[in-house]
Amino acid sequence: GMSVAIWLKFRSIPTEPAPRSTMRVLSVFGVVCLGKTISFTWKDCGDSSTHGHVTGVTTKPDPPVLGTTTAITGTGTLDEGVSSGTYNVDVSVPVIGKVVSHSDSICGDSSFDIKVLGVNVGKVSIHGLSCPAAAGTLNLEIDALLNDKLPAGIGQATIAMTATDQSNGKLVCMNVEAKIENGDIVV
Repeated sequence: GMSVAIWLKFRSIPTEPAPRSTMRVLSVFGVVCLGKTISFTWKDCGDSSTHGHVTGVTTKPDPPVLGTTTAITGTGTLDEGVSSGTYNVDVSVPVIGKVVSHSDSICGDSSFDIKVLGVNVGKVSIHGLSCPAAAGTLNLEIDALLNDKLPAGIGQATIAMTATDQSNGKLVCMNVEAKIENGDIVV
């Protein structure tokens, strides 16, 4: 009977601090969840004549958090070499409509601000292709920052990105639907 009593004694020591450490973890988790996150869905809208197709999109952090810069990486395939080209990004929000229409070189880095009703609500930096880009893997990197103080009612956006190559042929077509999720979880 003695060995059982000792076993119970030792067994009870590690379990005593557990509720405290669990509470600490939950409170940190609660703070993290107070930030609003952005859920987004993407779709490649290219057709058979489009030279590049996006097959995957990842974000860091995942999910993106409002008020912090999110690195968005789009990967895919490219069936031709690209020496130059132009991209166009349109950002639309409900009720107001199109708030951004920006064109720039698909090669190298470029950036633009997102303004809604004259208020700067974010910034997008596009790290384009390293031209001349060889056929094979398509890699597009976008850093996006949306302020956590958006005008009332701006809870979602549609982003349409198209690009053309050096011969004015279709290079990429991608649509993204972004929606702000309220993460007000109080633990």
